[in-house]
Amino acid sequence: MLTPPVPQKSGMLDKDLLERLRSLRQFQGSEGQFWVMLAELTVRLYSAEWNVMYRQQNGLWQPFCFWPLGRQAAAASLSQEQLSLMSEQAALEPVVYASCGGDDAGLQSPLLCLRLMAGEPVLAVLGRNHPPTDQERPLDLMKSELLLEIPERYRHNLEMSKARLQAAKAYEPLDLLLSLNEQQRFKGLAMALCNELTARLNCTRVSLGWVQDNYVHVQAISHMEKFERKMDVVQSLESVMEECFDQDEELAVPGPHDSTVLTAEHEDFSSRYGLPAMLSLPLRLDRKAVAVLTCERQNPFTTDEIHDLRIVCDQVVRRLGDLKDFDHLFESRIVRPLREWFGKFLGPEHTLIKVSGVAVVLLLAILVFGRMEYRVDAPFILRTEDLSYLSVPFDGFIDKVARKPGDFVRKGDLLLRLDTRELRLEESRAVADYDRYLREEEKAMSESKLAEMRVSAAQKEQAEARLDMVRFKLSYAEMRAPFDGVVVEGDLDKLIGAPVHKGDVLLKVAKLKDLYVEMKVSESEIHQFMLKQKGQIAFVGQPGRKIDVVVERIEPMAVTEKEGNVFLVICRIEGKPDLWLRPGMSGLAKVAVGQRQIIWILLHKTIDFIRMNLWW
Repeated sequence: MLTPPVPQKSGMLDKDLLERLRSLRQFQGSEGQFWVMLAELTVRLYSAEWNVMYRQQNGLWQPFCFWPLGRQAAAASLSQEQLSLMSEQAALEPVVYASCGGDDAGLQSPLLCLRLMAGEPVLAVLGRNHPPTDQERPLDLMKSELLLEIPERYRHNLEMSKARLQAAKAYEPLDLLLSLNEQQRFKGLAMALCNELTARLNCTRVSLGWVQDNYVHVQAISHMEKFERKMDVVQSLESVMEECFDQDEELAVPGPHDSTVLTAEHEDFSSRYGLPAMLSLPLRLDRKAVAVLTCERQNPFTTDEIHDLRIVCDQVVRRLGDLKDFDHLFESRIVRPLREWFGKFLGPEHTLIKVSGVAVVLLLAILVFGRMEYRVDAPFILRTEDLSYLSVPFDGFIDKVARKPGDFVRKGDLLLRLDTRELRLEESRAVADYDRYLREEEKAMSESKLAEMRVSAAQKEQAEARLDMVRFKLSYAEMRAPFDGVVVEGDLDKLIGAPVHKGDVLLKVAKLKDLYVEMKVSESEIHQFMLKQKGQIAFVGQPGRKIDVVVERIEPMAVTEKEGNVFLVICRIEGKPDLWLRPGMSGLAKVAVGQRQIIWILLHKTIDFIRMNLWW
């Protein structure tokens, strides 16, 4: 039980009190101890009976410190209105005097109120046994100036101490990283990390495991240069690390009571090897766990230690990964990226995009590496080598048309007949003249008139020659087929009775045995052609029917047409021609000229156009 202080004489300050007040500015203890000491010294400084300190919480003034401890009842005698009024006055005046109106006679004492600042307003209310005199008021004001800076100075020193402590904690990871950066190989860095953490965290053992093929393999154990993976402790450590890796969480034994993570392997390892405290942290690169660090010791790990260890792990994992890749250059640059790519590619995510990508890649591969038969196409006309032109032998009129274009004919079949009535009259006239001149010749011969006989003989020969000419014309009045074939031209039904003149071509008859295809190939494709190349033709009239042909001859000279220069390529029809084929028919021919890349087939014309027009 604390005894009330002995009041000091007015105007006198105790040296010990001043020293304690001065030392309170540099106080390094807890905040509760500071306020209790300040309350005690304030009572002694003002020769008060008690001191209650208030701070605001949720808008109300709440007491948080008393001196002496037996006088807490003084706090209840002050209402919130009194405290608020004194606070407002204390904000304007350093020292506020008031009175306490409680029912307890011991509490009916004059009050002295001070407003202290310690980051937030603090109200110190002191109870005295007498009202202040005129001599005490200036001294109270001076004493208040002495007290005002103490809480603020303490808060400032406390923050500086915390800042120095945090700076020291922040320097520890940096100091550790500086010592680790001297290592140039993965094994050396892993071993140095485990040894340093063992010393700094007072651990029994620190182990580092690296993830390979979704399994954690121990890479380094503190103070153990070599170890066998078949050792029980190594296999148990790998199980512990895989438990941490699978959950991708920090696992601590003992852990928080409200923790939801699984620590079965950690607890089993701890009980088996007699290490009460364990901590495992996943080391992440690009938000993916690549390693696990496991620490073992006798005392549980604090939250600050776990936080500091996390900082160290986050800083060192990048260099560990770089050195790991450098030590396994081929695997890190080729094997691992391929494995990761195939793992993502064969995974179930983004199926449509992956299928589309595979289809595009396969299509490009087929276009670039695939080969197929390239066929050059060109228009053609069906022609024949045997074609007979039937012309008019003499001037006359068409009497009868026996055949039309497309009709099959045999040799000697009637095709067309001219009107012979006029020729018949001429023939009768020529016969009559012949008979008359014959009789005149015979009469002159019987009368021995030699001169008249010779004149009659000459006229008879003239009439005979005219008769032969008429009969010659009559023999050609009927046009007949010169050979077996088909009429390809001569639709004369509408010209019956019309006059025709000598030399006019009325009919064309062609043989069907020696038909050939005449292709018109562009000069940009003619270099692809060779003899004996095979192809197919399709006629305009029957595009669904394909007929096989073989290249027989290539004309050496180009022929100029509207579309440009073309070369004539002669092809023979393989096998027996169909009966419906007619000379003059046209269509499209395609000739196979050899195997080519598919992409070349699609783009070679465009490339040739660019090369031809965009060179300089």
